[in-house]
Amino acid sequence: MKIQSLTKKCMAALVMALVVSSCSQPIADLREVDTFAQAKPVWAEGRETEKNLTLHFREQFNSYFASTAYVKLTASCDYRLKVNGEFVAHGPSVAAHDFYRIDCYDIKPYLKFGTNIVALEVAGYNDDNYYLLNQPSFLQAEVEVNGKVVAATGKDFTAYDLKQRRQDVREFSFQRPYIEHYVLDPAYEEWAVKKDWAEGEPVKLAEQEAKQLLSRHVPYPDYTVHQAEQIADNLYSFKCNSSGFLGVQLQVAEPTSLRLGFDEILSGERVNPGRMGCYAYVTYELQPGTYTLESFEPYTMKFMEVYVDKGSCQVERVYMRDYCGSDVKRATFQCDNEETNELFEAARETHRQNAVDIFMDCPSRERAGWLCDSYFSSRVAFDFSGHTRIEKNFLENFLLPKAFKHIDKGMLPMCYPSDHPNQNHIPNWAMWFVLELEEYLHRSGDRELVDRAKTRVYELVDYFKPFLNEDGLLEKLSRWVFVEWSAANSLVQDVNYPSNMLYAKMLEVIGRLYDDQALTQQAAQVRKTIVEQSYDGEFFVDNAVRGKGGKLEVTRNRTETCQYYAFYLGTATPQSHPELWAKMMNEFGPVRQTSKAYPEIHPSNAFIGNYLRMELLSSEGRSKQILEENQSYYLPMARQTGTLWENMTTSASCNHGFAAHMARVLYRDVLGVYDISPTEKKVTLRFTDCGLKHCKGSIPVGNESVDVEWTMQDGQMDVSLKLPQGYTYEHTSPGLSSCTITTKTN
Repeated sequence: MKIQSLTKKCMAALVMALVVSSCSQPIADLREVDTFAQAKPVWAEGRETEKNLTLHFREQFNSYFASTAYVKLTASCDYRLKVNGEFVAHGPSVAAHDFYRIDCYDIKPYLKFGTNIVALEVAGYNDDNYYLLNQPSFLQAEVEVNGKVVAATGKDFTAYDLKQRRQDVREFSFQRPYIEHYVLDPAYEEWAVKKDWAEGEPVKLAEQEAKQLLSRHVPYPDYTVHQAEQIADNLYSFKCNSSGFLGVQLQVAEPTSLRLGFDEILSGERVNPGRMGCYAYVTYELQPGTYTLESFEPYTMKFMEVYVDKGSCQVERVYMRDYCGSDVKRATFQCDNEETNELFEAARETHRQNAVDIFMDCPSRERAGWLCDSYFSSRVAFDFSGHTRIEKNFLENFLLPKAFKHIDKGMLPMCYPSDHPNQNHIPNWAMWFVLELEEYLHRSGDRELVDRAKTRVYELVDYFKPFLNEDGLLEKLSRWVFVEWSAANSLVQDVNYPSNMLYAKMLEVIGRLYDDQALTQQAAQVRKTIVEQSYDGEFFVDNAVRGKGGKLEVTRNRTETCQYYAFYLGTATPQSHPELWAKMMNEFGPVRQTSKAYPEIHPSNAFIGNYLRMELLSSEGRSKQILEENQSYYLPMARQTGTLWENMTTSASCNHGFAAHMARVLYRDVLGVYDISPTEKKVTLRFTDCGLKHCKGSIPVGNESVDVEWTMQDGQMDVSLKLPQGYTYEHTSPGLSSCTITTKTN
């Protein structure tokens, strides 16, 4: 094995070239398109359900004076669009089963005077996974110049099966489709850049059935290019955990086989590509020549290791082309504590990598969106962007299909858009969907979508009815009853009280959303029964099981997370259970790691126990304690990967969407912006003594922003506040001796 590094001078030239390429990316405005003028959906005849087939589509056209130029397209799986050999975009924006969102890209910056070539690589995976739907393959695309269609699938575009990507390969993970394994020579890109290229044998295309089309609706991704640093032989590191398309530039002197392995952390001193049960490699078989290779699929990594299995090569550069949310940069936060600033930036980085067109679980081992996670991610999206476009897409995807394949009638997919052929679902996560609907209404004022959701919501209510026992509690819920990643998940047999606490909250929310007094009363009765059965005088118990005689017997199983569920979901209040509330506030959390108090109470994990804990601390205005606990829990994550993790350890994803909720906590409990209501045009402020002397931040609201800056001295807070046009504010300042607010309209 032989790998050499490029000289610093050559590296610098390459850096500059790629920076220029990155900057040439247009920041596309959101051009909403929901139909095609001429394009038809097409695919290789008779091969629309063939697994892991990549087709290469190209069309050339002449353009001399283009005032406008667009490519409109959609596909069942992923595509990569290039114009004259330059990367333009990856897509499509995902949608529900049997629906397809149209992307529309401004390609004017890429056009040349004369002949231009549009090239599309399109994957047809036809694979069950937690990333993309298993639907027959197709591409539908057209090129429009000066308002006229100059090329369209169904009458233009030639497709080739170049067999550059091997089909007979393993899956990346059970959550994602096939790995990338390429067999290439130096002329591998000529099909995309060479005028009148016709060296391959075209495949016969057949028109596919008409598709139900939707507009994209969400902003286009951030494709910024950044480089990795070589830190050891064959080993490279990005500045922080990154998500996008892995690129390498190589000189190959002899036939060479190599693998690019990657992960978010190092295992010892090297990369372990199988750490999360994945096969995290991109593999190349290369003939001698010069290559700039870029993965087709987006991956997540901080570290990349080159393994040369045969031959030798010279690695000239390793880079990443981001595939991240673009609408996160207007939001700002800065205070006089750098550790807190680090947490905010880690939250921002986590969110941008998990919010491209839906709220993802994680961008690494899977890329579809999980309910419950989205309840937390959606709050952050609103804080960072000032709108609810991604959230609307996310929620709408659950409403579009007439029914869901592979899961019980009335239930919602736990992870979507994706396919679950094992018929698994999480009944708890469907309840969180309802809770998110109410918050979405507050953020957006979109009553139309909430009303559209009514049928699906009441189907969910009907789904749970057969599981109600003689006490009116849910018992023996089917499939995957999920409370959180901790001992709480092993205590869900028969009657699980945290699940019932969530059920009561769901009923209460439905009662408010749709003015259903019967469900409101049922929620109150469920809560009353939970307290009677589950509260043992000191703590809430997690579950009750059926004894041999059929009698329901309450166990002694108790978890920290169960207590957080009780208070957050309204089964208990500080007034109804003051002693337990005091224990949870003062004796639980990270302090138990040293105090060892209540060893019989199983501790919480990050999701969702520790995040619910932050919400409860916030409800009592304990900002200083929140900062201290967050630095204890999450600062090591931020410093190790630059992102926030799924668990409190590196045992799973180190870049998880819900974890960005840290930014909401900092805006609310440190900066003091407790709530923004666009429908009421009102900002609610709450200022407390968080132990800092200075903080400032800007939160987007549509095209404007809420800007806050405060200084604290001797219990006196001085606040400068700028509001969007037409907004009012109200404020409280518990625990402060005085608070002076100076306002200005943006």
